[in-house]
Amino acid sequence: MDEMSVLDYLKLKLKPQNWHRPILPEESEFQTTETEFDEKPLRNRTNLISIFADSIQRETVSHPFYRVNLSFAALMAATLLALVAQLFLEPMIVHGNRNYLLSVILYGFSALILFISFFVQKKSIKEEKSDRENLLLREKEILTASLFNKTFYRYWAALSFGCAFIAFILFGSNRFNFINLTFWFFSVLFAVFSLKGIPSKETIKKQLIKIGSRFNPIQIQLSPWNLLCILVFGLSVWFRFHQLDAVPGDMFSDHAEKLYDVMDVMDGKHSIFFVRNTGREAFQFYWTVLIIKLFGTGISFLSLKIGTAIAGLFILPFVYRLGKKVGNRWVGLISMFLCGSAYWLNVIGRVALRFAFYPMFAVPALYFLIRGLSEKRRKDLVYSGIFLGIGLQGYSAMRIVPLIFVVIFLIYWFKLPKNSRLNALKAFLILTGFAILFCLPLIRIALVSPEMVFYRTLTRLSDAETSISASPIAIFFSNLWKALIMPFWDNGRIWVHSIPFRPALDYLSASFFFIGLVLIILRIIRDKRWQDIVLILSIPLLMLPSVLSIAFPDENPCLNRTGAAAIPILITAAYGIVSVGNSLISRFKESKINILFTAVLGIAFLFAIGKNNYDLVFNEYRQNYDLNALNTRQIGQVIRGFADSVGSADDAYVIPYPYWVDTRLVGINAGFPRKDYALSRDLIGSVVKGDSPVLFIYKDNDSETAAILEKLYPDGLEKLYEGKVSGKNFYGYLVP
Repeated sequence: MDEMSVLDYLKLKLKPQNWHRPILPEESEFQTTETEFDEKPLRNRTNLISIFADSIQRETVSHPFYRVNLSFAALMAATLLALVAQLFLEPMIVHGNRNYLLSVILYGFSALILFISFFVQKKSIKEEKSDRENLLLREKEILTASLFNKTFYRYWAALSFGCAFIAFILFGSNRFNFINLTFWFFSVLFAVFSLKGIPSKETIKKQLIKIGSRFNPIQIQLSPWNLLCILVFGLSVWFRFHQLDAVPGDMFSDHAEKLYDVMDVMDGKHSIFFVRNTGREAFQFYWTVLIIKLFGTGISFLSLKIGTAIAGLFILPFVYRLGKKVGNRWVGLISMFLCGSAYWLNVIGRVALRFAFYPMFAVPALYFLIRGLSEKRRKDLVYSGIFLGIGLQGYSAMRIVPLIFVVIFLIYWFKLPKNSRLNALKAFLILTGFAILFCLPLIRIALVSPEMVFYRTLTRLSDAETSISASPIAIFFSNLWKALIMPFWDNGRIWVHSIPFRPALDYLSASFFFIGLVLIILRIIRDKRWQDIVLILSIPLLMLPSVLSIAFPDENPCLNRTGAAAIPILITAAYGIVSVGNSLISRFKESKINILFTAVLGIAFLFAIGKNNYDLVFNEYRQNYDLNALNTRQIGQVIRGFADSVGSADDAYVIPYPYWVDTRLVGINAGFPRKDYALSRDLIGSVVKGDSPVLFIYKDNDSETAAILEKLYPDGLEKLYEGKVSGKNFYGYLVP
């Protein structure tokens, strides 16, 4: 039998009646069937509104929404109150006259309405009750079923342990080399063999065929849903990379430290832990080297930003899957949209420091943990351990995640029947083993030099660097409260990675986060699902790296150390949005016009969220950042122009001035990253040889340097360079 061509396949899939059904290769154009949700064949319908409305109904039936049943009026009233409450907290709307007391009252009434409706509402309709009961029954069956895969090969485990021990000893030099990496690699390989044994040729062949089939064009489902997912992911890519070179525009000293570490890697110094600037985990530096090799962007701010922007995109498939587990795939899709467009995640991804690696590894680690425990999949727990182990070498905030894992496992443990707990513990220990194995190099350095690895943590938790101003317990609870209200009220004062003193969420996402939060709490009251408890608890737990800043409470709250908490927060917001949307569709299900109106309203609503976040990132954040950042890029461009025209890169100098530019950044921006352009004022007279022009750059209010230059080189040419922002001017003094 002849297979259909790709063109024929596309023709079939473009027809509405085939959107939600697989097309076999041998099918002809006339061998199509209708879906069970249609009253009559869609091919006979010419009304676009009907087709669109039917599609929405089909999605609703195919993917039932796990919700709390409330009266339509109560949900709408609560939503309206929450929106108004957040409007009074939005600086862009009330312009500095935020009324937190009125907002608290309105939010309180919103929650009260939802709770009252929940407790007085009649029982769910039969279909909805059946869907919920089926879900809970399935979860109960999984909990009581036996168990995780018990296969375990002790011989391979012993070999893995032996190789890991040797690698562990060899990592003590704080250097990666061929020998310790080889032993580390085989320790991982043998650990995998301990669970599955050595795969046969047939097994490998089947796996390769399975992987290849996923990329078979004939099997691609070109449904509206898949196209919608691609669109949302594409929008996220656009948010992450739009004006990436310009927003933010200038580096600060932390970027110099990172790029110097990157240069160390490129020079062959393959450190496990980098000691510069109080110590840093290694992942970003090797990741950036890979970015430089792939994109040819060199030692630059852009190289760092590309790396962290990609890290922000990496989490989106896991966000989608987590959202599906919370509600349905609509929740997953909107969660992905919110995480892709959110000011919070975009800013910490654009500032190009290690902040983005916290959600990058925490989110997949948590997803595989939850799925592995929910479905008793040992393989997922292995994946979770791998992401946890690598993530601990990405950003120090990840150090809180092992504690979160223990909390989640304990919640799950008490839900299990007693006869299943031992096997669950064994599976969790396998996760722990893989996490330790993949974090082995850093663990070794932590044992060799704990004061170096834990310096930043200890200085925030104790009085190692500064005295603690009040009771640590009082500071902790104060920090916790500030972090919890951060989505609604204040994300901190650090201009580098936030807009100071505004909410962490846009006003629409914040209000629906509140609605979603209350609804999930009501679900917990009703069903007591451990997954819902984990979702809510994960928010404060993932904020702990910021909350535990006891010695420096002014550093809390902050977007960077709470970055992973943005994921459950935005998933909860998506659940609130879908709850309201689902209620509207259910209310108007008899009218296709009303369904269409609701869909258009939903699109407009999401557009408003995207527009709001766009303004926050590309207007407000950009302006605030440029106002505070020092213009090393402009100075670097001046030196580059001098080197490319009349002078040499070695004959340009920047005269330091208190609280002015990091002269290392000048060299990086000029394209000479290994050169520090600083020249002490008392050495000005020693660098001019007379055989080539020399350029001196100094701050506009540095009158002492100006006087010295005019005295030593009266024939020099002085030029004022005006910064793009007021107060960023500087002078160039050219000695012929």
